[in-house]
Amino acid sequence: MRNKTDDAKLEALIGRRALLQGSVAGGAALTAGLFGPLAAAAAGQETKSGPAEPVRSGKVRRVLTGQNAAGRSYIAADEVVAAGEGWTTTPDAPLGPAPAGEERSDFSRATGDTRFWVLSMAPHDDPKPDLTNRIGFHKTPGVAYIYILSGEVVFLVDDGEVRLQPGDLLVERGTDHSWRNEGPEPVGMLIVMASAA
Repeated sequence: MRNKTDDAKLEALIGRRALLQGSVAGGAALTAGLFGPLAAAAAGQETKSGPAEPVRSGKVRRVLTGQNAAGRSYIAADEVVAAGEGWTTTPDAPLGPAPAGEERSDFSRATGDTRFWVLSMAPHDDPKPDLTNRIGFHKTPGVAYIYILSGEVVFLVDDGEVRLQPGDLLVERGTDHSWRNEGPEPVGMLIVMASAA
């Protein structure tokens, strides 16, 4: 005959099993969503959407931030580069090579700390971030590589803004910035940050 303690143990076991199965299913779905289009493109297969285009073409749009002499952030470059040439930093140049005219002393060395995450940015409510209200403006403590997985997002700096789409790479070099999702769906981003001091 079962008692309340046995029933509680059984419910806990079933709950843990369901949670584990859900976690496995969720992890598989996330992996397929993030890397499925890339794997398909590498195999030469067509995909409906996602970040496969840079893999097929061998090119990626790279948007690079900089800081001018007045300390204001701006878009230093918006160009198409080889997919294997996203960006490079060194311990002594933790933000990578400086755009022409940029003289900075705020980051002198890499700390060795890194962070990787996938972000889902929900659509913004009114008032949306813009250059006048400066909602959400902040500075990355180092360099961040942001690869747009899905959706469109507006990236704002002190002296302008740029629209990013799936397959675009943003190299955010420790500058003041914010984001605006104007669309009806979340924007998916893959982000790697290398801290500097």
